[in-house]
Amino acid sequence: MACDLVQLPRGGTAIVCSSRPRPRCDECGRPAPFLCDWKMPEHRSGTCDAKICANCAFSPAADKHLCPSHADALKDWRARRAATTDRGASA
Repeated sequence: MACDLVQLPRGGTAIVCSSRPRPRCDECGRPAPFLCDWKMPEHRSGTCDAKICANCAFSPAADKHLCPSHADALKDWRARRAATTDRGASA
């Protein structure tokens, strides 16, 4: 049984338990509070949804998390975009 401590709006706390196991990080097996937000239109949810922990997640913006493979894809895309922009500026 998985249980979580939840902060209530007026400052109290509650323990919430469920019979489902906690999701585990697809990379390292730690508890995974995040899902990868990389856009994938072919998936039903529209995003990758790989389960990721805080250590494995890359956060490119507030409330956005990427799995390691999509973090690498974002870095590659940014590098290609910067190279294209640089070429356009020097022409």
